[in-house]
Amino acid sequence: MGWPVKRTRGLGAPIPITLRVNNPIQRVGEKATFLIIGAPPGAPIYWSSYKNGVATGELNADYGHRTESNGTAQIEMTSPWTAEQAGDWVKEILIQDSTGNNYTAMVVYRVVPAPAAAPAPAPATAGGLLGGSFRVAGIEIPNWLPLVAVGAVLVARK
Repeated sequence: MGWPVKRTRGLGAPIPITLRVNNPIQRVGEKATFLIIGAPPGAPIYWSSYKNGVATGELNADYGHRTESNGTAQIEMTSPWTAEQAGDWVKEILIQDSTGNNYTAMVVYRVVPAPAAAPAPAPATAGGLLGGSFRVAGIEIPNWLPLVAVGAVLVARK
């Protein structure tokens, strides 16, 4: 009869890899940057994605990405998000080391429409008593004209 064997994770056990995105809220018109940490060095990266719970058709796609010698990778999308891509996303990676072991990680994020552009300010108009104009019988009359006419009448009466 011996002591019970306690199985613990040793110092040599692999650490799970991590996949992160630069912002959990992505905006249409911007590009995402993905960061991989703790992966096997120099390993190929295969990408899969799901939008609103449905596979997008990107399944273990190989774009030639590889991890660096320290097991990390920083990868920016080649094109910005489009309005059709707005929704809830899951991006998954598969990395295989030189001995054939597979490692996976995933990240969840949302693509939202770009913020509406602020309305352009109204063009500056000459305001106040003398600026602007009004219409009488379809004729545009500057605001200052009646004042000049009243002034002329007052001067003529003296």
